[in-house]
Amino acid sequence: MLNKSKFIEYKLTFLVKLHYIKVYCMEEDKVIKRKKIFNTIVKVIAYSITTLLIFSLIILATFIASAKIAEKSDRKPLFGLYTIISPSMEPTIKVYDVVFVIKKDFNKLKEGDIITFYSNNPIYGGRPITHRIVKVNNNGSLTVKGDSNEREDSEYIYSENVIGKVAIIIPEFGKLQFFMASKKGWVVAILIPALWIIGYDIYKLIKLIVFKIRLKKASNKHGNI
Repeated sequence: MLNKSKFIEYKLTFLVKLHYIKVYCMEEDKVIKRKKIFNTIVKVIAYSITTLLIFSLIILATFIASAKIAEKSDRKPLFGLYTIISPSMEPTIKVYDVVFVIKKDFNKLKEGDIITFYSNNPIYGGRPITHRIVKVNNNGSLTVKGDSNEREDSEYIYSENVIGKVAIIIPEFGKLQFFMASKKGWVVAILIPALWIIGYDIYKLIKLIVFKIRLKKASNKHGNI
């Protein structure tokens, strides 16, 4: 027979252990909930990145196919993406903005349209230039000017020089393009997310170990049932 004091001691020990078990279960439940939230966030990010990559690959594939078809048929591609590296079109188009250019009938281009073209000026080194049409000349040429330039371009732009008309401006997208092409970009895109996931798992493991140590100390302190 257990005396009353011994029974009370066992009862208190049992209640303390029960309390810690409940706390442990609550902590486990919190960890599971956090894990579910984390997994949901990771899935959303993963799906978003996958969708973006697929979309980019489709655009790239279409662009390459269009360029190849144009090359074989001696025609200009239907569309293209060009990163702006000059401030000549600010504030309308800023440095590192990307312009989506579509092929346009030269005769339908009008004053105010923004076009991308190949300049015959050796200063530009054959790079595509994006400027605004300020005048349609009687000789079938175009006079263009950068919005932030004080003067019009000295050369006339003819049909064979024009790549197309700017349809969409994607702000700052060029920065991402240049950054992702660099070594730092690869580190940010791959290494840092991987380290964050590993670090989070280590944090959860340490937290669980610490809790188990506390639970064991509490059991030793109050004795066994």
